[in-house]
Amino acid sequence: MSEYRICTACTHKDIAQINLDLVSGVLSVRALAKKYGLGRMALTRHKDKHLPALLANGSEKNRSEMADNLLFEIERLHKKAWQLIEKAESGEKFAAAVSAIKEARSSLELQAKLAGELKTGNTINILYNPQWVELRTLIYNTLAPYPEIKLKLAEALSEAGANEIIEQ
Repeated sequence: MSEYRICTACTHKDIAQINLDLVSGVLSVRALAKKYGLGRMALTRHKDKHLPALLANGSEKNRSEMADNLLFEIERLHKKAWQLIEKAESGEKFAAAVSAIKEARSSLELQAKLAGELKTGNTINILYNPQWVELRTLIYNTLAPYPEIKLKLAEALSEAGANEIIEQ
């Protein structure tokens, strides 16, 4: 028999703000757990299991509202970071200014990610991958007796945006 738990974050009175705080990443899960009186593991489970579903499965209107709220909060944090930079610089507190600059950069990064202007993850170039070279050679050799098919394949790859057409 499996034990069914009710998510304490989902039933919290400040769930909307909790979700915004989790997505913004300004505070750590530990700090958010303390702020809202929740367990760290409960908040981690909510972030991992429920938050993506909320973002993905919400109605278009709810997703749009949540995105608008997130963007507003990120912009507010960015503005606050710039205010802190100016205060720190005017008081010649350069360590504080550097810290505020890092926060401003972080908020810009998050804005760019949300806007889809900043790509995350790795780019993999398979052109020199030994398996691709082997497969390409196999295709070339198999199609050698059929130049018209080889040409059609080359045209299709070119139209699909492949930079390297099967040639040897």
